[in-house]
Amino acid sequence: MIIKIIKYAGTNGVAFVADFIVLVLLDTYTDFNRSYIAFFCYLLGTCVSFVLAKNFVFGRGWLADRPALEFSAYFLGGIIGAIITAVAFFLLAAINVNNILVQKIIASVFSFTTVFIYRNFIVFNDDRNN
Repeated sequence: MIIKIIKYAGTNGVAFVADFIVLVLLDTYTDFNRSYIAFFCYLLGTCVSFVLAKNFVFGRGWLADRPALEFSAYFLGGIIGAIITAVAFFLLAAINVNNILVQKIIASVFSFTTVFIYRNFIVFNDDRNN
């Protein structure tokens, strides 16, 4: 399990970088609310994460023969993480924590943990019968 968490952290580190670069660019060049941008960028990172996690972290799960459903279930985890991230950005801004990197790191701790548990034990659970 520790190896899987480390691999998941590595693949999500790549997704984090992609997500964060777009987040900073959109925050810098648009007037959209940062919480909304964070939500959108998290979903972008989810797509990057799916490709990497499927190839390098998780084994063949119970949804492997249904790739559209597997991606949808994985993406649902991304929506959960995006909501956690957006709420964290909102709450942190409310207490005057406005540094985008600090906001992203704090949000990531909560979203990473929640989404890993969901993806590991539900989406890619290989103990279930098809």
